[in-house]
Amino acid sequence: MLNPAPKFDTWHYQEVLAKGIRPLADKEPFQVARMLIDATASMIRLGRRQDELESDTSRDFSEVWCPKLNQEKRNYRNTRETLIHTLTYACEKVYEQSPEAIIASLDSTLRNQRWNVFKRLRQYLYALHLNELTKPWIRELILEHGDYARQQHHYEFQQMIQLSCEHFGAELLTEDERTQIFDAILSGPPMENYREYREQMGEEFTETDSDQLKHNFHHKQLRPFASVLFGEYATYFEELKSNDDAEEITDETYLPFHTSEVRTITSRSPRSSEELSRLLDEELLDYINEWQDEHRDRDDWSIDINIPTLAEAFQSVFTESIIPADDRLEFWIEKNRKRIVRPIYVKSAIQAMREQVEGGSFEQLDRWFDFCKWVISHSDEDREEDVHHNDTLRENPSWSSSRRAVCDFVEVCLKDEVNVPISARKQLVKILETLCIQFDWALDRNQPVLLNSDPLTEAINTTRGRALDNLSNFVSWVHRHDDKAEVHEIMPILEKRFRPEAEYPHPLTIPEYAILGMNYWQICQLSQEWATEHRSDFFPQDNIPAWQAAFGTFLSYNRPYKPAFDIVRDEFEFALEHLDYLEQQNPSGREEIDTLTEHLFLYYLWDVYPLTGDSSLLARFYQKSNDERKHWATLFDNIGRLLKNTDKPQFNENLEDRTIAFFEWRLEVGEPTELSEFTFWLEAECLEAKWRLEAYSKILDVPGILYTDQSKREMSVWFPLQSLHTMLPEHTAQVVKCFAKLIHSMPEDSSIFVSTDEARAILKAGFDHDNESVRNAAEDTQEKLLRMGHLSLLDSDD
Repeated sequence: MLNPAPKFDTWHYQEVLAKGIRPLADKEPFQVARMLIDATASMIRLGRRQDELESDTSRDFSEVWCPKLNQEKRNYRNTRETLIHTLTYACEKVYEQSPEAIIASLDSTLRNQRWNVFKRLRQYLYALHLNELTKPWIRELILEHGDYARQQHHYEFQQMIQLSCEHFGAELLTEDERTQIFDAILSGPPMENYREYREQMGEEFTETDSDQLKHNFHHKQLRPFASVLFGEYATYFEELKSNDDAEEITDETYLPFHTSEVRTITSRSPRSSEELSRLLDEELLDYINEWQDEHRDRDDWSIDINIPTLAEAFQSVFTESIIPADDRLEFWIEKNRKRIVRPIYVKSAIQAMREQVEGGSFEQLDRWFDFCKWVISHSDEDREEDVHHNDTLRENPSWSSSRRAVCDFVEVCLKDEVNVPISARKQLVKILETLCIQFDWALDRNQPVLLNSDPLTEAINTTRGRALDNLSNFVSWVHRHDDKAEVHEIMPILEKRFRPEAEYPHPLTIPEYAILGMNYWQICQLSQEWATEHRSDFFPQDNIPAWQAAFGTFLSYNRPYKPAFDIVRDEFEFALEHLDYLEQQNPSGREEIDTLTEHLFLYYLWDVYPLTGDSSLLARFYQKSNDERKHWATLFDNIGRLLKNTDKPQFNENLEDRTIAFFEWRLEVGEPTELSEFTFWLEAECLEAKWRLEAYSKILDVPGILYTDQSKREMSVWFPLQSLHTMLPEHTAQVVKCFAKLIHSMPEDSSIFVSTDEARAILKAGFDHDNESVRNAAEDTQEKLLRMGHLSLLDSDD
């Protein structure tokens, strides 16, 4: 099985989901749940071989890597488990906060997913919310289940059965339905499988073994139905429970494996920091150079005694005993630093120095810089690729982690809260220059640090990429000390990186282009002339993968900037000529095409170019993407979101006029997939409510405007209905007529949920209106709703 990984380490991934995504789920549970459903489906799909994807299997082995959907089963959680727990949380919030239409839409989305974990999630949610909405869904799952005789219930399924039977009683399943299920259970399990297995193991399978296996199986399978057993089935179940050999069965029994003692592997230094501090410097140096007897503790196998933990103890000694004593510090970082044969201890020393700087101690700063320069003078460029190198080894040492520690040290020096004095400027830029131009094993030997295809993530997890990013931090640090200071050091460093391969052995890699593109606007602010002259070095159009990495991060991490648009106009035009390539490289399209279109719209809005014509980049986008109109819909939706979050005072008359002109242009084209994304436009209070209602009325006249997909169709009714209800008091006639158009656009056999409270309020306002056409519209709409089965609206005219 393949093992797809997130774009950052496990701990950070868990933190993002816990502190970022869960709070979003509290506010917008349905939207977050749908996003996480897509992420989960993609994660499982990426973990499958092509032949598995082409088969019709729904097996995902999620019972193994995520035994419980809502809580940790183990001390260690994997990223897949964390994702599922967050998805479960979001779905729980949907059930807690949302009306039945949204819950039904979520259920429909889960049903449409291929993998078994989504069925498990449905069963879990139904068990938590036993009501008339979920009752038919529960019945469906119980009755369509075909493995009662062959396979033990899994955890969520048996919980759903047990709780629903206790809640609904005999009303859940008819006696005939229960009889069929119980008979199926008692016909199992398939003994030939067990017999064959025992024979293969060279063991005898006796009649006693067969009876015991059968009784255990029946006991487990009947237990969830205990409250609705009857007659001979109930009698038999009581006999199974009272049997002296009966296994004690709890919910945990249905998990794929039972809990046993779990012990987390911990690490320990062979000598404590206190013991190390009592050694003389020569003794300590000899000890860290020579000790390599890594092993598990003989009295406790869960304790790993190793070099990395010894390095942590050494760092503690370095901080507490060596730095305060000048003669000892001189011994280690000046006179005898070359005698340290394992680079991991060099890294520990730099980390101790970094902590000093973070704590505001700058007295030894020049000595720290000198030590860092010595560290980065060590290169791994000449090491053999087929020989294992590591910073813990003395024979084949790797200096990569030590150089990265230097980069981290520099980054700390540049932080706002640390406030290293400006006198360190020359030292810092010299170290940064070396880090930016020297060999980097991961980049120059194409050895990805992370298993994903995002070049920016890859870049910031390499030393040279991080150093390039720190050039931006260096500029900010200088300007914090003097906001008028010229920062002339950056351009020469970049010019060295731009040199051709014939002059410089380490040409820019794609991850580095991602860093450069992200920081291009800042370079423009330093020197617009230089940035313009070197634009092709940042965005090399003759190397499309590199160009895409740079321009993609430029779009994603920089807001549109009107005064400098002319500098990058050629890049936008180049992007429009290569939309097909961007689509192929990123099937989701989000990072490039959809972000690109947001920029293009804003530049149009700011009057950089007209709406239509040869000079309009926005018009050119629509021409180039005519065969991929899903991007039209995404842009239209994103514009609505932008407008919804724009305050009226920020939205002058010119911006409003250009927005309306854009809408009229798109309405004239009449693409239903695009115009159906009007939801957030309807909520945009920066636009006059009267205009929004008129625009919505025009959209409802477009043929095919309602989605064919059931869940999306319900959303296209639910959200506009809330907006219409909000505008009802001041725009009654328009709201009633829009509501009438919305309802009449639905087929009579539609099962779409219509919120009773909002619908009743709109109809009541229509019935009471003094305009006959409005009253007629309300009456016709009520009749249509009644024919569709919304009988609760029968009394709306009361």
